[in-house]
Amino acid sequence: MGSRPNIVLFISDQQRADTLPGVSPVNVRAPHVAWLAQQGAQFEQAFCTVPICCPARASILSGLFPHQTGVVANYQSKLRQRNFPDDAALIADYLRPSGYQCAYTGKWHLPTGSDRRGFKDFVTRTGIQDVDDMADDDAVRFARKVGIEVEGGYHEYLTRHKRNLGDPDNPVCGRTTKLPLAFHPSTLHAQQAAHFIRTMQTDDNPFLLVYSCIEPHPMSTNYDIAPCPFDKMYDPQDMYLPQTLRDPGVLSIMRSRNIGNKITPADAFTDDQVRAKIAGYYGAVSYVDHLLGIILEALISTDQLDDTLVIFTSDHGEMLGDHRMFQKGSIMFEQMIRIPLVIKPPRAASDAAGVRVRHLVSHADLVPTMLRCCGQDVPGQLPGFDLGDLGAGQDKPVREGVAVEYYARFPEGHHNPLRAWRTRSWKYVETIGGVDELYNLEQDPLETRN
Repeated sequence: MGSRPNIVLFISDQQRADTLPGVSPVNVRAPHVAWLAQQGAQFEQAFCTVPICCPARASILSGLFPHQTGVVANYQSKLRQRNFPDDAALIADYLRPSGYQCAYTGKWHLPTGSDRRGFKDFVTRTGIQDVDDMADDDAVRFARKVGIEVEGGYHEYLTRHKRNLGDPDNPVCGRTTKLPLAFHPSTLHAQQAAHFIRTMQTDDNPFLLVYSCIEPHPMSTNYDIAPCPFDKMYDPQDMYLPQTLRDPGVLSIMRSRNIGNKITPADAFTDDQVRAKIAGYYGAVSYVDHLLGIILEALISTDQLDDTLVIFTSDHGEMLGDHRMFQKGSIMFEQMIRIPLVIKPPRAASDAAGVRVRHLVSHADLVPTMLRCCGQDVPGQLPGFDLGDLGAGQDKPVREGVAVEYYARFPEGHHNPLRAWRTRSWKYVETIGGVDELYNLEQDPLETRN
């Protein structure tokens, strides 16, 4: 391999920063990410560029902000928009010309259809939003082989609502997965990612592998969507209630931004229901950890881990009852914009292990970090920084603050442009015609006093 390391980028979906072991209020079962953090660095102040799926994923893979890529909202599959600009290079576009084998497995969620834009050497696909034709959906084809008919939307892998007729305050008991653990779409794609890693053991070329799952992203108001046994791994009675679950100060913000079309108000649920949702969400978090373990095992068993840069992150966070909200929307609270980030460098690049980084970093820093680790120059249009020195234990910040932006859930419909600037001590959020926000995070870490 020489001086060119392999890269594995693992992206979960809608996972909060405080779900990692050691920082979670829950005794979370996530042994694989905990082990990975002991081999490298855990970034405790990492932020997305935008708290919504498509623009965030475009930023992770391109190193650009949404206003640079033009992907500023989630696209709608029914409209078949294909508006990802040709001149917005992704990490595979930088590495493949230099001999990297580039693979992508799992959720894509960029407006390119079945095309994986530079990831040409090994691809698996899932989801009606991410294919031109259902024949391209690997998970659908597998489900049909085991006798399950699905239409490609992820919710199709779940059973319909089950009514609890004995409890008028809880008419919906939740949903369960139609497919068992080994057949579940995210498991299938993780196994295929592991297969790719094994095929590269005897290849002289380095590789870039991106694996992405949809978990722990909840489906609608149902948070218990991981396959058994993860769906019931946590007892709701052991779960906490968020300190800001009934925060009165957030109501004016919610009203001014018209975010009810995606955000689910926590006021609609009892305390026990909130605990049940948190328990289901953490079950999906542990399932994500299981998926990470499948990929790490392949790296370790083929003796490729030491030659590989491994990055674990998520596209954005989840409110999970904080500030009276579930899900996501045009908000910039910490639960929404802070994301987990663990980076294990190639062993030759750093001897540091178990590093905790408390300096501010951004998703925009990931592509520069990958390029520099591979010995390539960082193009001038990329606004991010190489995190290699921070990950090696050097205590020198790369930035004074992080910028986060938001435009809309979909290009059509209600728009809520926001800009946020987050420093070590302060956060400022500016809107157009809405409620602006300013928080002193040292004195008010819960963000209850605007």
